[in-house]
Amino acid sequence: MKQQRRSDDGVSPVIGTILLVALTVVLAALVSASALGMASGIRTSHIIGVSVDPGEEGELLVTVFCGDADDLKTITVYNGSRFVGEAPFSSVGTPLSFKNPASLASGKADISVVGRFKDGNQTLYSGTVVIK
Repeated sequence: MKQQRRSDDGVSPVIGTILLVALTVVLAALVSASALGMASGIRTSHIIGVSVDPGEEGELLVTVFCGDADDLKTITVYNGSRFVGEAPFSSVGTPLSFKNPASLASGKADISVVGRFKDGNQTLYSGTVVIK
């Protein structure tokens, strides 16, 4: 009587390949879900044209002259880390006056202008201005 031999040589590599493909699909799904979850927290960037000019003694004039200012609520000015002032935004082209003798001494000042929008804060201007 002849004995039949079964050859199982091809089963192990096929199962291994299927498991590797399944693992790759699961990892790709996890990475894409994580990336899409992180992307939902990104805010819209607003493009705003702002000019900062020295006014009279110890005064800064901040003017929004163009851009996406529909959702702009307030404008806050800092000299370095010192608070200069905050004012509600009214309209494009209207200068806002900021006077604060304690934080706006004559000479060079590192000014930052921050706008508050419906979806958060955004720096609108950062630069050096010579105060009279």
